[in-house]
Parts: sequence; C-alpha cells; structure tokens
Amino acid sequence: MLSQSNLSRPKITVVSIAKTDEELEDLRNALSKQTFQDFEFVTSTKRTIPEAWNDAISRSHGEFIVFTESDAIPMSNEWLQDIAKHVKRNAVLKGLEINPTDMNLCNLVCDASIFERIRFDESFPISEDTELFARLRRFGVKIERINSFPVIHSPTQTWNKTLSRGLMRGVLLMKIVYLHGRQNIDDVNTRGFKGRRIDPVSNRVRIITENLLVLFGLLIGAICYLPLAAKHKSNMRNGLKYDVESA
Repeated sequence: MLSQSNLSRPKITVVSIAKTDEELEDLRNALSKQTFQDFEFVTSTKRTIPEAWNDAISRSHGEFIVFTESDAIPMSNEWLQDIAKHVKRNAVLKGLEINPTDMNLCNLVCDASIFERIRFDESFPISEDTELFARLRRFGVKIERINSFPVIHSPTQTWNKTLSRGLMRGVLLMKIVYLHGRQNIDDVNTRGFKGRRIDPVSNRVRIITENLLVLFGLLIGAICYLPLAAKHKSNMRNGLKYDVESA
C-alpha cells in the first residue's frame, strides 16, 4: 500500500493502445511536452482491444496508471502535473473529457494495485471498459468524475463503426447488466434516469425518436423552403446580398 508521502510525487504510467504505432504519434508528441516527466509511456497494438489493454498493463511499473486514447490530446502541458496532484489510492478518477462521453478509458487515472487482481475480460470484443467499471463497482472500488486535467477527445466516427458495433454494444450491455447489475453501469445515454426500471432503454428510445423527428423536419423544410433556396440562388447569381427583410 502506498504511503501518503509517496502521493506527493507518484510514479505514473501512461498507457494507450492503437491499431498501429503511427496512430500514437500525436499523443507521444504531446507527452514529450509535459512539465511532469516522471512517467513511462506503455503502448500496445495487440489484435483485440481488451487484449491490448491487458498487454500494456502487464508491462507497466507505475504506482498509478493513466489510461488515455490515441486520439485524445491533453489541453495543457501540465496535464500530468495536475493528475499527480489528484491521484487517490484504491480509486479510479475520470478526468474532464471534451467531448464528454460515458465512462471510458480516455483520461482515466487508476491506482495500479487494482490491476494486481483484475484484468479486462477478453471475451468482450468491445464494451470491455463498461464491463470493467461495473465489476470494479461491485467489488467496492470507488469510481468518480473530476473536472480537472482535461483532454480533447476526437474519435473517428464512421458508418462502418456504427453499423458493426451498435447491435453488439446493446447485446453486451445486457450481458453486463445480468453479470453486475444495472446500478453498477455508468452510461451517458441513460444517466439521470436511475431508479426507473426501464432506464437502460427509455432514454435511448427518446434519443432515437428525437433524431427521427429532426430527420422528418429536414424533409419538410426541404419542401417548404424550396422557393427560398431558388430565390437565394437567383440573388447570388445577380450579385445581391442576403436580405433578412426580403427573406
């Protein structure tokens, strides 16, 4: 167990994974500029996501592990310095993430001793982080959010990723509910609905309904404002500026 004096200058391991080492280059450059340099950077490009995280953890030597994504960049050169001030024993801290998402492995600080007895479940091809957090909560590990040491996270969004992962994510989420209980899951799509029996579904249905209404509104707008589009195009062709009154 770490003494309080150790916490004033903790040994930190930053871990991240990617498909290729080249994808880690921006993060590597950002880390080289940090004012706090008493850290090691451990990466992995293993085949599956949980396998890569487990591989990186197994090669880390720090007292605290900082998980971050390859496409998340610290907003300050004092990012690690700030993290060093907030570390806690037997706890997991989720730092500020812009854009915010659910609990994930971006900007996450963990007491390394937690992983002496726990690893990611490699039977989960995705949602391995959701399962891990639910399991940690069930075991009594404190997990909290903190509005500090921010990063900018810009994950790539593609239709291929959406289509390939959407259904699987829902299936695995229900598996996690059965394994660890709904109360141990932190999901940005259901946050604020805790206590209702249907909360894993209700807010997602609301989001889907809202997006369908927006799509329907776009179609109506395309028809209603077609004359406006034609008039605007004509004005632009004749060199006229946009006029609120005439619009």
